[in-house]
Amino acid sequence: MRVRPEDCRAIGLFESIAGEILAERDLLMNAIELRHLNAGEALFSQDEAHPFIYVVRQGLLKLTYLNAHGDEWTKSLVAEGQFFASLSALRSGQASFSVCAIEACVLERMPFRVVEQLADRDLAWSRMVRTALMIFAERKERRERQFLTMSAETRYRLLLDEEPHLAARVPQKDLASYLGITPVGLSRIARRVRAGVRET
Repeated sequence: MRVRPEDCRAIGLFESIAGEILAERDLLMNAIELRHLNAGEALFSQDEAHPFIYVVRQGLLKLTYLNAHGDEWTKSLVAEGQFFASLSALRSGQASFSVCAIEACVLERMPFRVVEQLADRDLAWSRMVRTALMIFAERKERRERQFLTMSAETRYRLLLDEEPHLAARVPQKDLASYLGITPVGLSRIARRVRAGVRET
């Protein structure tokens, strides 16, 4: 399903990232498709060719890795107003992670090749892509720092402080996976936090 110009979220988001009006918006607009997902439905799978960028119009998704034993670990949670893509899949590669809807979702999907074409011939689009990549890198760096320098309880408290609305929407098993602990471990930490007990 095509996106009506007045309803498009991607253009507004990209112009916000670029800090200016972007040229040839119609070229991207004509390439954007709406995707609807039910809660629990997969968008794409790890190791699948998937050279697309997504903007979340509505809903909540989890981006996950599967290890050799079939265990799932959540790398990211993505909600309304955010964008995502598997960078490894954008240049004829394979996705390094899977994506599944936690809630019913409405997404805007666009081929990376169209964004790349625009960036190749327009400086503003090029700056937007560069800034978007910096946003990706900053997210990754922040996540790595949390895992390498913070305890699971500190990560949980930080999530409650910074994104309480997100923590309230995510099922406990997915939240535990996102924090890198078991559901039992999360339940224990959550009880301590509710009781006002600080880790020593």
